[in-house]
Amino acid sequence: MNNTFKTALGGMCIAISTAVMLASSILPYFTYALPAMAALLVFFMAVECGRKWGLAVYVGTSIISALIVPGKEAVGMYIALMGYYPLIKPFFDKPKKTIVSAIIKIVFFTVDIIAAYSVMIFVFGISTEMLEESERYLLPIVLILGIIAFMLYDRALMHFEIAYYRKWQRTVRKFFRKR
Repeated sequence: MNNTFKTALGGMCIAISTAVMLASSILPYFTYALPAMAALLVFFMAVECGRKWGLAVYVGTSIISALIVPGKEAVGMYIALMGYYPLIKPFFDKPKKTIVSAIIKIVFFTVDIIAAYSVMIFVFGISTEMLEESERYLLPIVLILGIIAFMLYDRALMHFEIAYYRKWQRTVRKFFRKR
């Protein structure tokens, strides 16, 4: 693929990712699922065109989503974690022992999510009504559930990657060669 085609493909991935992010304001129950789905296009672009192009899709989607998506929590989750995770996931999977890899991922998620929510609360003024109404015992429970959800996301991303390489990549590359 030449750079013109990669740029056009990247623009289409940014547009689709932004549309998925916009859906998070219509479907508020998918605040975390839709940014994860939008990140699949970052993975796609990184596989087909290289990490640099995947990073460009992540940055472009982040900027446009931050400007036009009303649901700032979903945008925050995309920018802080889900959007770039497909780019750095291979580095977390390098340790041969799955326990070491899982511990590294859990520590990464915990630090990242605490930093992301701190920025969203103190800088962007995201509402903390739920935290004020509940006791402090709810925070560790929510963090543990978040870790479980993140590990499920990591596993789903792994299965998506396997399926992409085994089933879809050949078809996608044939389609691109015709262009």
